[in-house]
Amino acid sequence: MGAAEPLRSAGLLLLQVIVSFIAYGMVVMQTFSIDGCGDRCDFTLVEVAARGALIVFIVAAALSLVIVVARGIRPSWWAPVGGIALVIVTTVVALYAVRVATA
Repeated sequence: MGAAEPLRSAGLLLLQVIVSFIAYGMVVMQTFSIDGCGDRCDFTLVEVAARGALIVFIVAAALSLVIVVARGIRPSWWAPVGGIALVIVTTVVALYAVRVATA
């Protein structure tokens, strides 16, 4: 703890942003599967899943940043770790929703 705590939290915040970029890229790539399905796809569900995932990723990163900055040198590693977990769960849900919409 101590002086290393802000660096650990900053590193985890950076990791959360990287995971969010990769996860959103996965969601966007999955939405490309809508190209060949014609009228049988649920375009609204695909749009809601992709935009919802983006909003969750941005809010999770912003909330983690606020918590880490507000807590200063006190341990705050749990905020970015919780944000990463939220990003992973949201990605799985969004990918499943797009898969269902394009089936």
